[in-house]
Amino acid sequence: MDQYLEYEVKPGSNVPQGLPRQRLTVLSPVWRGPALTLEFPDGEVRTLVGWTGSAPGESCGLKIFWTRHEPTAPAVALAIGGDAGVRYLGPGGAEGLPFMALAPSMIPAEVLKVIGPAPESPPAPPLLLA
Repeated sequence: MDQYLEYEVKPGSNVPQGLPRQRLTVLSPVWRGPALTLEFPDGEVRTLVGWTGSAPGESCGLKIFWTRHEPTAPAVALAIGGDAGVRYLGPGGAEGLPFMALAPSMIPAEVLKVIGPAPESPPAPPLLLA
């Protein structure tokens, strides 16, 4: 039986357009932490944090889990924050996003230890030819 998580990002300074309420399928345990350091192959380091509008200017918990947007789609590791989304912090400043999908090669070992490898995609329905 699938588990679900409701997620909404309110319009604000972090994500001006917001994100309407989404019902996300949770396909793995959920990694939780205050922030996540992402190391790119070229050596660049960025930090991802959850953001909240309830206490403007404050970070909140970050959650990462496997999900898919429809039953036959491939799974994706999704990082979500609070009601103001996530902030992607780097040398050039901060960028506000509603969420961030992580490429499998970018998922830190500490997160993979909790969420595990990507779930296999269910088989596509058979194609009927007339």
